[in-house]
Amino acid sequence: MLVITGDDYGYWPSYNDGILEAIEMGALDCVSAMVEREHCDPKPLLETGVEIGLHIEFEGRWGPRSGAPAKTALRVQLERFGDLFGRWPSFLNGHKHCHARPELATPVLQTAQQIGAPVRSVNPDHRQWLRERNIDTPDLLIGRMESKEPAEPAEVRNPPPGVTEWMVHPGHADSDSGSSYDLARQEDLALLQKIMLRARFDEPVWGDTRRVTMKEAFEQERAER
Repeated sequence: MLVITGDDYGYWPSYNDGILEAIEMGALDCVSAMVEREHCDPKPLLETGVEIGLHIEFEGRWGPRSGAPAKTALRVQLERFGDLFGRWPSFLNGHKHCHARPELATPVLQTAQQIGAPVRSVNPDHRQWLRERNIDTPDLLIGRMESKEPAEPAEVRNPPPGVTEWMVHPGHADSDSGSSYDLARQEDLALLQKIMLRARFDEPVWGDTRRVTMKEAFEQERAER
């Protein structure tokens, strides 16, 4: 099973536009929202019906957070998510994988247990740590963190058994955003456009792998046990 997740909704208006375009073309299964950003407008995202998760931020204009402040920050973001979207997030992940940092992983784990949400695992050790605590998490995470990396991960053409999450950051470039990943967002959007054209008129690049949302992935896993 393959879950394609668009990260960073709310970061910048032109990035929101790219994410919404990717949803419209059928390229995204899930979107993670940055709820403390002023551009996180819930209405257009809710109208798409896409599955929405929380893209946690622990650093930013407030500086580094750890320990008790991290728990407070996470609670604030959860409450903000509820105010914006009217429900708990369907899954949890973090901006620049901050949710997996040693000092922050436990508050995220506890939150996931409380609301019954899957958590993005960023490497095998993190994945094992989550599963030992009965948290749903994909078997593999693919996608780039830096623009110098290839836009299309090799694994998307032949995903392994289990659940693979492909994180992407589609958007329209705007240098005013201040993002170091700015131009790469346009590349991600163009790649998704190309891939969806192939999926419609030829064969999907992921072959027989089935596209699912995060919720569907783990419901299916439980049904097959």
